[in-house]
Amino acid sequence: MAVFEYEGIRNGRKVRGSVEAGTRAEAISKVRSEGIVPLEVRERGNRFRLRLPRTRPVSEEELSLVLFQIHVLLESGVPLPDAVELVSRQVGNGTLSSALAGIKADLERGEPVSSAFRRAGVFPDFLPDMISAAETGENLEAVFRMSADHLRTVADMKSRVMGAVMYPAVVILMSLIALFIAVKFVVPRIAGVLEGLGRDVPLVTRLIVWGADLITYVLYALPFLALTALILRKRFLPEEKLHRTVLKLPFLGRVILFLDISRFAHTLHMTLSSAVPFVTAFALAGASMSNRFLKSRVLDLREDVERGKPLHLVLRKAGFFPPLFVSLVETGERSGELERMLKVLGEIYRREVLRIVNLWVRTIEPVSILIIGAVVGLLVLSVILPLTEITAGVGR
Repeated sequence: MAVFEYEGIRNGRKVRGSVEAGTRAEAISKVRSEGIVPLEVRERGNRFRLRLPRTRPVSEEELSLVLFQIHVLLESGVPLPDAVELVSRQVGNGTLSSALAGIKADLERGEPVSSAFRRAGVFPDFLPDMISAAETGENLEAVFRMSADHLRTVADMKSRVMGAVMYPAVVILMSLIALFIAVKFVVPRIAGVLEGLGRDVPLVTRLIVWGADLITYVLYALPFLALTALILRKRFLPEEKLHRTVLKLPFLGRVILFLDISRFAHTLHMTLSSAVPFVTAFALAGASMSNRFLKSRVLDLREDVERGKPLHLVLRKAGFFPPLFVSLVETGERSGELERMLKVLGEIYRREVLRIVNLWVRTIEPVSILIIGAVVGLLVLSVILPLTEITAGVGR
């Protein structure tokens, strides 16, 4: 038996230790059995370090692709452990590859499928619950397919929102950086030449130079200001209160609200369709929301769901679900088609998010052009006036 030293991540923290094992593969298996995602495992005294692939965060797109590949392999008759192993060989993300290797090892030891995926620590909480609710064998393929579709929908919604916002943000940012460089390094030189000729610097030029100096001082103090703001926020503005404040912002608040409402509806529809108990499905749907305030409001109502209170009354009590959402949920409950109604609601609010984002982009683009044009006009004016003074001074 050799001694292997390891570095890994457990509960979001980096840990180190050592284990005794006959082989490095056995050492990795032991490390994973302790709930640790191994980053590096090497034999003590070995001069060569055997590193696992570099890790990075696992995205919804990667999880969706992995689950879809497992679904296809299972439909083709490949046993689940072999399917997981085949997929793990094709994954480029070190964290995800290590997690899949651990799942295969757990399955070969006879662990339940749901426990193996839960212990991996990279998959959403709804997946193990859906797996445990599904019948072994024929329903597993459907669980992996539905989970893959759900994660792809979430990822697509995020990418569309980010893509719509990114273009105007990058244009404005790069324009402001170019303007700042010109004001900081070009205009002061022209003003210096004018002062050297004994002429007065125009007021517009002086104001722009003072503004550039002020921005420079702010940039120097930015790390200190950011650290102070972070300390004060943690002390006087808890994260849940901050998230509640964000929801009141004119544009961003509606986008975040509708995103989380759409995610809630999609997750609840998917888990209920997989025969997950209603109370568990409700908790998983609430936990899938990204805004801490919305999440806590939903999870606080779990007791009402456990007591058998109708879902539309629970959602109305939450206080932030739109009347349309509550009304359609009530219609679904009365007609016995709640799952279908939740799917429709998820799509409605996904499209509403895209509509708001597209409207914002169409509005911000001309506004940003006007702002940049005004700033460029001031910059040109601050340059032309001193040049005119210099020309006049040279002519005399």
